[in-house]
Amino acid sequence: MDQPAILQADYVFRGVEHAVRVVVSGQVLELEVEDRMTADQWRGEFDASFIEDLTHKTGNFKQFNIFCNMLESALTQSSESVTLDLLTYTDLESLRNRKMGGCPGPLASRSAQLNSKRYLILIYSVEFDRIHYPLPLPYQGKPDPVVLQGIIRSLKEELGRLRGLDGQDPRDTRDSEIWHLREHGRRHCCRPCFIEEETEARRGQRTCPRPHSE
Repeated sequence: MDQPAILQADYVFRGVEHAVRVVVSGQVLELEVEDRMTADQWRGEFDASFIEDLTHKTGNFKQFNIFCNMLESALTQSSESVTLDLLTYTDLESLRNRKMGGCPGPLASRSAQLNSKRYLILIYSVEFDRIHYPLPLPYQGKPDPVVLQGIIRSLKEELGRLRGLDGQDPRDTRDSEIWHLREHGRRHCCRPCFIEEETEARRGQRTCPRPHSE
């Protein structure tokens, strides 16, 4: 089974820094956006059929893998043809009206859930047009302090294990390292003596006179 591909990077949307996390696992795309200032989070999950149907509706179809590659390029800003934007529902409606050449109508009352949703827009710029792929991200709230504390505790335990301090006296680790260093030094110090003795022995064999046959 393939490991999920994970990419996280900071991205500035309209002057506000956000953390964007992309996870591709098989035929499923997971997106998470967090406001660095307020810690508000939005998250969405999309399968391959949703992505391909979305791109088909825009008139510029992309296969799931191609779309994920475009999203990665936009997040890492490695291509000028793809960029990202983060819109509210009102922003998205205004964008649609501009593309259709219509005038914005009166704003109808909307639910708090709809107003709190964000849309991550993948913008694909071609020679004479710009295609917008909107990905809806429901509001998740702010990070749970209990969950954050658990993550911090797990990271500390992992750090301690990597340092060799998890269930082991640090003095034992230090003494073991000193022993290995001493053993390594002793072997290297004695090695020239062995070489010198072996060389002398070989010289003695070469200088030893051979018996003459009568």
